[in-house]
Amino acid sequence: MSVLAADRSRHIDTPFPGGQSYRQVIAATADFLHDLASGWNGRRVLIIAHSANKWALDCLLDGASIDELVDAPFGWQEGWHYTLRP
Repeated sequence: MSVLAADRSRHIDTPFPGGQSYRQVIAATADFLHDLASGWNGRRVLIIAHSANKWALDCLLDGASIDELVDAPFGWQEGWHYTLRP
């Protein structure tokens, strides 16, 4: 396990130095999704981001728990598909 992976759970609510906590990323992603829904409703959108945003989408759109996601192995793949429902 990398040093970063071992340290992730400490930053669920406490921001990384010079950055954000995972919950802050979830809140910012929720705001982004709200804006996306109002301006791009019904259209396909490509989002390029990092693992924290992927986990935020998993929490917001699939009901996953950030507490579980930060401790689970990250299963990289070429892309993920989400559906934003009203």
